[in-house]
Amino acid sequence: MKFARLALLLSGITGTLLTGLSSAHAATDPVTPTASDFAAMTQCKTLQTKYTSLVGKEVVVGLGGYTKGFEAPSEKDPSIIEGLDPSLFERISSCLGFKHTYQNGSFNVLLTSITSGRADIGPMLYVTDERLKQIAFVASVQVQDGSVVAKGNPKKINSVDDLCGKTVAAAAGTYEATKLVPEQSQKCSAAGKPEVSMLMVQNTDNSIQAVKSGRADIYLTEAGSARAIAKAAPTLASAFTVDLPIMVGFPIAKDNVTMRSAVLDAMKVIQESGAQKKLLDYWGQGSSAERPAVSRG
Repeated sequence: MKFARLALLLSGITGTLLTGLSSAHAATDPVTPTASDFAAMTQCKTLQTKYTSLVGKEVVVGLGGYTKGFEAPSEKDPSIIEGLDPSLFERISSCLGFKHTYQNGSFNVLLTSITSGRADIGPMLYVTDERLKQIAFVASVQVQDGSVVAKGNPKKINSVDDLCGKTVAAAAGTYEATKLVPEQSQKCSAAGKPEVSMLMVQNTDNSIQAVKSGRADIYLTEAGSARAIAKAAPTLASAFTVDLPIMVGFPIAKDNVTMRSAVLDAMKVIQESGAQKKLLDYWGQGSSAERPAVSRG
Protein backbone atom coordinates (compact mmCIF):
# COMPACT_ATOMS: atom_id res chain seq x y z
CA MET A 1 0.00 0.00 0.00
CA LYS A 2 1.41 3.42 -0.76
CA PHE A 3 1.52 6.96 -2.10
CA ALA A 4 0.99 4.36 -4.56
CA ARG A 5 0.09 0.85 -3.63
CA LEU A 6 2.90 -1.03 -5.23
CA ALA A 7 1.34 -3.03 -7.98
CA LEU A 8 2.15 -5.12 -10.99
CA LEU A 9 1.01 -2.92 -13.85
CA LEU A 10 -0.92 -4.65 -16.56
CA SER A 11 -3.06 -3.17 -19.34
CA GLY A 12 -4.78 0.23 -19.10
CA ILE A 13 -7.44 0.68 -16.45
CA THR A 14 -9.94 1.44 -19.20
CA GLY A 15 -9.45 -2.04 -20.61
CA THR A 16 -11.86 -4.94 -20.63
CA LEU A 17 -12.95 -6.54 -17.37
CA LEU A 18 -10.86 -9.56 -16.57
CA THR A 19 -12.81 -12.75 -17.19
CA GLY A 20 -13.14 -15.16 -14.28
CA LEU A 21 -12.60 -12.49 -11.65
CA SER A 22 -16.19 -11.86 -10.68
CA SER A 23 -17.20 -11.83 -7.04
CA ALA A 24 -18.20 -15.48 -7.40
CA HIS A 25 -14.56 -16.43 -8.01
CA ALA A 26 -12.84 -14.42 -5.35
CA ALA A 27 -11.72 -14.17 -1.76
CA THR A 28 -11.30 -17.75 -0.63
CA ASP A 29 -10.63 -17.54 3.11
CA PRO A 30 -11.75 -19.53 6.17
CA VAL A 31 -12.49 -16.48 8.32
CA THR A 32 -15.83 -16.09 10.08
CA PRO A 33 -18.20 -14.36 9.81
CA THR A 34 -18.21 -15.29 6.12
CA ALA A 35 -19.66 -13.21 3.31
CA SER A 36 -22.82 -15.30 3.47
CA ASP A 37 -23.06 -14.65 7.19
CA PHE A 38 -23.08 -10.90 6.58
CA ALA A 39 -25.82 -11.20 3.98
CA ALA A 40 -28.05 -12.65 6.70
CA MET A 41 -27.16 -10.18 9.47
CA THR A 42 -29.83 -7.86 10.76
CA GLN A 43 -27.40 -4.91 10.65
CA CYS A 44 -26.75 -5.56 6.96
CA LYS A 45 -30.42 -5.97 6.11
CA THR A 46 -30.93 -2.58 7.73
CA LEU A 47 -28.17 -1.10 5.55
CA GLN A 48 -29.78 -2.56 2.43
CA THR A 49 -32.97 -0.77 3.37
CA LYS A 50 -30.98 2.44 3.89
CA TYR A 51 -29.02 2.16 0.63
CA THR A 52 -31.63 0.70 -1.71
CA SER A 53 -29.91 2.07 -4.85
CA LEU A 54 -26.96 -0.26 -4.26
CA VAL A 55 -28.97 -3.47 -3.88
CA GLY A 56 -28.44 -5.57 -7.00
CA LYS A 57 -26.06 -3.00 -8.49
CA GLU A 58 -23.02 -4.17 -10.50
CA VAL A 59 -20.11 -2.43 -8.77
CA VAL A 60 -16.76 -2.17 -10.57
CA VAL A 61 -13.68 -2.53 -8.37
CA GLY A 62 -10.68 -0.95 -10.07
CA LEU A 63 -7.27 -2.52 -9.42
CA GLY A 64 -3.84 -1.12 -10.24
CA GLY A 65 -2.23 -4.51 -10.67
CA TYR A 66 -1.65 -7.17 -8.03
CA THR A 67 -0.07 -6.98 -4.58
CA LYS A 68 0.48 -10.20 -2.63
CA GLY A 69 -1.50 -10.26 0.59
CA PHE A 70 -3.91 -7.64 -0.71
CA GLU A 71 -5.12 -8.95 -4.06
CA ALA A 72 -3.51 -11.47 -6.38
CA PRO A 73 -4.45 -14.59 -8.35
CA SER A 74 -4.42 -17.73 -6.22
CA GLU A 75 -1.42 -19.99 -6.80
CA LYS A 76 -3.76 -22.98 -6.70
CA ASP A 77 -6.29 -21.49 -9.10
CA PRO A 78 -5.35 -18.31 -11.05
CA SER A 79 -9.03 -17.72 -11.84
CA ILE A 80 -9.51 -16.86 -8.15
CA ILE A 81 -8.35 -13.48 -6.90
CA GLU A 82 -7.58 -13.52 -3.20
CA GLY A 83 -6.21 -11.33 -0.42
CA LEU A 84 -7.35 -8.82 2.17
CA ASP A 85 -9.12 -6.53 -0.31
CA PRO A 86 -11.23 -9.18 -2.08
CA SER A 87 -12.04 -10.79 1.28
CA LEU A 88 -13.35 -7.44 2.49
CA PHE A 89 -15.08 -6.67 -0.82
CA GLU A 90 -16.91 -10.00 -0.56
CA ARG A 91 -18.23 -9.09 2.87
CA ILE A 92 -19.02 -5.47 1.96
CA SER A 93 -20.94 -6.48 -1.16
CA SER A 94 -22.85 -9.20 0.69
CA CYS A 95 -23.72 -6.81 3.49
CA LEU A 96 -24.91 -4.09 1.10
CA GLY A 97 -26.51 -6.44 -1.42
CA PHE A 98 -24.55 -5.54 -4.55
CA LYS A 99 -22.43 -7.59 -6.94
CA HIS A 100 -18.88 -6.71 -7.92
CA THR A 101 -16.36 -7.40 -10.66
CA TYR A 102 -12.69 -6.47 -10.93
CA GLN A 103 -11.11 -4.27 -13.56
CA ASN A 104 -7.32 -4.42 -13.64
CA GLY A 105 -4.98 -1.90 -15.22
CA SER A 106 -2.20 0.66 -14.82
CA PHE A 107 -1.79 2.01 -11.32
CA ASN A 108 -1.02 5.55 -12.45
CA VAL A 109 -4.55 6.07 -13.81
CA LEU A 110 -6.44 4.16 -11.11
CA LEU A 111 -7.65 7.23 -9.24
CA THR A 112 -8.68 8.93 -12.47
CA SER A 113 -10.67 5.83 -13.36
CA ILE A 114 -12.54 6.07 -10.05
CA THR A 115 -13.16 9.83 -10.14
CA SER A 116 -14.43 9.56 -13.74
CA GLY A 117 -16.86 6.78 -12.83
CA ARG A 118 -15.25 4.00 -14.87
CA ALA A 119 -14.71 2.22 -11.55
CA ASP A 120 -16.74 2.67 -8.35
CA ILE A 121 -14.11 1.85 -5.75
CA GLY A 122 -10.49 0.76 -5.56
CA PRO A 123 -8.26 -1.41 -3.38
CA MET A 124 -6.75 -0.12 -0.16
CA LEU A 125 -4.30 2.72 -0.89
CA TYR A 126 -2.30 5.13 1.22
CA VAL A 127 -4.46 8.04 2.38
CA THR A 128 -2.34 11.13 1.71
CA ASP A 129 -3.00 14.86 1.72
CA GLU A 130 -2.25 15.00 -1.99
CA ARG A 131 -4.67 12.22 -2.82
CA LEU A 132 -7.36 13.72 -0.60
CA LYS A 133 -7.45 16.71 -2.95
CA GLN A 134 -8.62 14.34 -5.69
CA ILE A 135 -10.54 11.54 -4.03
CA ALA A 136 -12.18 10.34 -0.80
CA PHE A 137 -11.37 7.27 1.27
CA VAL A 138 -12.94 4.87 3.71
CA ALA A 139 -9.90 4.05 5.84
CA SER A 140 -9.50 1.40 8.52
CA VAL A 141 -5.86 0.21 8.59
CA GLN A 142 -2.60 1.80 9.79
CA VAL A 143 0.48 1.28 7.65
CA GLN A 144 3.84 -0.33 8.34
CA ASP A 145 6.52 -0.63 5.70
CA GLY A 146 8.58 -3.77 5.39
CA SER A 147 11.69 -4.49 3.37
CA VAL A 148 12.86 -7.05 0.85
CA VAL A 149 16.59 -7.78 0.58
CA ALA A 150 18.80 -10.53 -0.75
CA LYS A 151 18.78 -13.66 1.40
CA GLY A 152 21.18 -13.31 4.30
CA ASN A 153 20.94 -9.51 4.12
CA PRO A 154 24.53 -9.17 2.84
CA LYS A 155 24.44 -5.36 2.99
CA LYS A 156 23.37 -5.52 6.66
CA ILE A 157 20.42 -3.17 6.19
CA ASN A 158 18.61 -3.45 9.51
CA SER A 159 16.87 -0.06 9.71
CA VAL A 160 16.20 3.03 7.62
CA ASP A 161 19.39 4.51 9.11
CA ASP A 162 21.34 1.82 7.23
CA LEU A 163 20.03 3.04 3.87
CA CYS A 164 22.76 5.69 3.53
CA GLY A 165 24.80 4.87 0.44
CA LYS A 166 22.43 2.05 -0.55
CA THR A 167 20.17 1.74 -3.59
CA VAL A 168 16.43 1.43 -2.97
CA ALA A 169 14.06 0.11 -5.64
CA ALA A 170 10.84 2.11 -5.65
CA ALA A 171 7.84 2.26 -7.95
CA ALA A 172 7.21 5.68 -9.43
CA GLY A 173 4.67 7.68 -7.44
CA THR A 174 4.82 5.51 -4.32
CA TYR A 175 5.15 6.81 -0.79
CA GLU A 176 8.58 5.24 -0.63
CA ALA A 177 9.73 7.08 -3.77
CA THR A 178 8.17 10.46 -3.00
CA LYS A 179 8.61 10.74 0.75
CA LEU A 180 10.31 7.97 2.75
CA VAL A 181 13.49 7.61 0.67
CA PRO A 182 14.00 11.34 -0.10
CA GLU A 183 13.54 12.26 3.58
CA GLN A 184 15.96 9.55 4.69
CA SER A 185 18.46 10.66 2.03
CA GLN A 186 18.34 14.19 3.44
CA LYS A 187 19.02 12.82 6.92
CA CYS A 188 22.01 10.87 5.60
CA SER A 189 23.39 13.96 3.90
CA ALA A 190 22.91 16.09 7.02
CA ALA A 191 24.86 13.50 9.01
CA GLY A 192 27.72 13.60 6.52
CA LYS A 193 26.88 10.17 5.11
CA PRO A 194 26.29 9.15 1.47
CA GLU A 195 22.82 9.91 0.17
CA VAL A 196 20.35 7.12 -0.59
CA SER A 197 20.24 6.20 -4.26
CA MET A 198 16.87 5.37 -5.77
CA LEU A 199 16.21 3.01 -8.66
CA MET A 200 12.88 4.14 -10.06
CA VAL A 201 10.83 1.33 -11.56
CA GLN A 202 7.27 0.97 -12.83
CA ASN A 203 5.84 -1.71 -10.58
CA THR A 204 6.25 -4.28 -7.84
CA ASP A 205 7.58 -7.01 -10.11
CA ASN A 206 10.33 -4.73 -11.43
CA SER A 207 11.30 -3.85 -7.85
CA ILE A 208 11.59 -7.51 -6.90
CA GLN A 209 13.69 -8.27 -9.98
CA ALA A 210 15.96 -5.33 -9.19
CA VAL A 211 16.81 -6.80 -5.78
CA LYS A 212 17.22 -10.28 -7.20
CA SER A 213 19.63 -9.03 -9.87
CA GLY A 214 21.60 -6.84 -7.50
CA ARG A 215 20.67 -3.58 -9.24
CA ALA A 216 19.03 -2.52 -5.97
CA ASP A 217 20.01 -3.36 -2.40
CA ILE A 218 16.51 -3.24 -0.99
CA TYR A 219 12.85 -2.85 -1.86
CA LEU A 220 10.59 -1.05 0.61
CA THR A 221 6.88 -1.77 0.55
CA GLU A 222 3.93 -2.52 2.84
CA ALA A 223 5.00 -4.94 5.58
CA GLY A 224 2.58 -7.74 4.76
CA SER A 225 3.52 -7.61 1.10
CA ALA A 226 7.22 -7.63 1.96
CA ARG A 227 6.80 -10.75 4.09
CA ALA A 228 4.79 -12.49 1.37
CA ILE A 229 7.32 -11.60 -1.35
CA ALA A 230 10.24 -12.85 0.75
CA LYS A 231 8.42 -16.06 1.65
CA ALA A 232 7.70 -16.80 -2.00
CA ALA A 233 11.26 -16.25 -3.25
CA PRO A 234 14.11 -18.47 -1.95
CA THR A 235 16.74 -15.86 -2.85
CA LEU A 236 15.04 -13.05 -0.91
CA ALA A 237 14.41 -12.24 2.74
CA SER A 238 12.51 -9.68 4.79
CA ALA A 239 14.65 -7.36 6.91
CA PHE A 240 13.20 -4.57 9.08
CA THR A 241 9.84 -2.84 9.44
CA VAL A 242 9.16 0.84 10.04
CA ASP A 243 5.97 2.54 11.22
CA LEU A 244 4.43 5.02 8.82
CA PRO A 245 2.12 7.87 9.90
CA ILE A 246 -0.43 6.88 7.30
CA MET A 247 -3.70 5.00 7.09
CA VAL A 248 -4.91 3.03 4.11
CA GLY A 249 -8.41 2.85 2.78
CA PHE A 250 -10.68 2.22 -0.17
CA PRO A 251 -10.68 5.15 -2.64
CA ILE A 252 -14.12 6.35 -3.72
CA ALA A 253 -15.03 9.43 -5.78
CA LYS A 254 -15.84 12.46 -3.64
CA ASP A 255 -19.20 12.91 -5.36
CA ASN A 256 -20.16 9.25 -4.92
CA VAL A 257 -21.70 10.07 -1.56
CA THR A 258 -23.96 7.02 -1.33
CA MET A 259 -21.11 4.57 -1.97
CA ARG A 260 -18.87 6.32 0.55
CA SER A 261 -21.48 6.29 3.29
CA ALA A 262 -22.58 2.72 2.59
CA VAL A 263 -19.03 1.29 2.55
CA LEU A 264 -18.24 3.13 5.79
CA ASP A 265 -21.34 1.69 7.46
CA ALA A 266 -20.58 -1.80 6.15
CA MET A 267 -16.99 -1.60 7.38
CA LYS A 268 -18.22 -0.67 10.84
CA VAL A 269 -20.36 -3.80 10.88
CA ILE A 270 -17.42 -5.89 9.67
CA GLN A 271 -15.15 -4.46 12.36
CA GLU A 272 -17.74 -4.99 15.09
CA SER A 273 -17.96 -8.65 14.06
CA GLY A 274 -14.19 -9.09 14.48
CA ALA A 275 -13.81 -10.20 10.86
CA GLN A 276 -11.37 -7.50 9.77
CA LYS A 277 -8.87 -8.28 12.53
CA LYS A 278 -9.04 -11.96 11.63
CA LEU A 279 -8.55 -11.14 7.94
CA LEU A 280 -5.58 -8.87 8.70
CA ASP A 281 -3.93 -11.78 10.51
CA TYR A 282 -4.91 -14.34 7.89
CA TRP A 283 -3.53 -12.33 4.95
CA GLY A 284 -0.36 -11.33 6.78
CA GLN A 285 -0.87 -7.65 7.61
CA GLY A 286 -1.42 -8.17 11.34
CA SER A 287 -4.55 -7.42 13.37
CA SER A 288 -2.79 -4.67 15.35
CA ALA A 289 -3.02 -2.50 12.23
CA GLU A 290 -6.80 -2.17 12.48
CA ARG A 291 -8.17 1.29 13.27
CA PRO A 292 -11.82 2.41 13.58
CA ALA A 293 -13.22 2.92 10.08
CA VAL A 294 -13.43 6.58 9.08
CA SER A 295 -14.34 8.58 5.99
CA ARG A 296 -11.65 10.96 4.77
CA GLY A 297 -11.92 13.59 2.07
